[in-house]
Amino acid sequence: MVRRKNRYLLVQFEFEPDILQSCEDVMAITTTSSGSKKRKLPSSADNSSLSSIETIKAIQQVNATDIYRSLQEAIMQNFGLVGTCTSIVQVRLYDPKARLAIIKTTRDKYPQVRSCLTFLTEIKQGVDSLKVVASTIAVSGSARTARNAAWDEMKKRFFARDFSGGEQWTNMSRVAMEKELQELEECLDKIDSGC
Repeated sequence: MVRRKNRYLLVQFEFEPDILQSCEDVMAITTTSSGSKKRKLPSSADNSSLSSIETIKAIQQVNATDIYRSLQEAIMQNFGLVGTCTSIVQVRLYDPKARLAIIKTTRDKYPQVRSCLTFLTEIKQGVDSLKVVASTIAVSGSARTARNAAWDEMKKRFFARDFSGGEQWTNMSRVAMEKELQELEECLDKIDSGC
C-alpha cells in the first residue's frame, strides 16, 4: 500500500475593507508626522455594487465552499483543465472570525496551489464577488503541524492586539477572547482527527 503524502497550507485572507482601513491608518500616521494633506482612498462602495454594511455581512458569510470554488476557478484559469483535474484540493478549515484557512493538497501539486492562491483576487459568493488578498503563512507536512501553526498564529494575534484605540483591557474582553481561542482550538482538533 502506498501512502499519499500531503501538504497543508495555512492561508490568511484579507478582504478589501480591512486593507483600506489599514491603508487609512498608515496614511493618518504619515500625515500627522509629515504635515502633508491626506489623500482620499477609494471606498469599497465606489467600486462595487455592495454597500459597506452589505460587504461586511457578506465577508462574515464566506465559508469553506466559497473559498474552494474560487480556488478551483483560479487553478482553471492559470493551469487549465489538466491542472484542475490533477490537483487535489480540500479546504479543511475556514474560520471567518480569524480569516484563516487550512488547505490540504498533494505534495507534488502544492507549489501549483500556492501560486494560484497568490493569483486569487476575489471570492465569489452567489452573484456577488468580494475582493481578497490571500497570503500563505505556513506550509506543513501533517495535520498536526498545520494545527500547531494555526494555533501559534492565533496566539500571536491575541498578544499583539492593540487596545490603544480607546478600548480597555477588561476582564470581559479577556474572557471573550479566551472563548474565541477555545472555539478555534476545538475546530483545529477536528482537523487533526479528521485526516
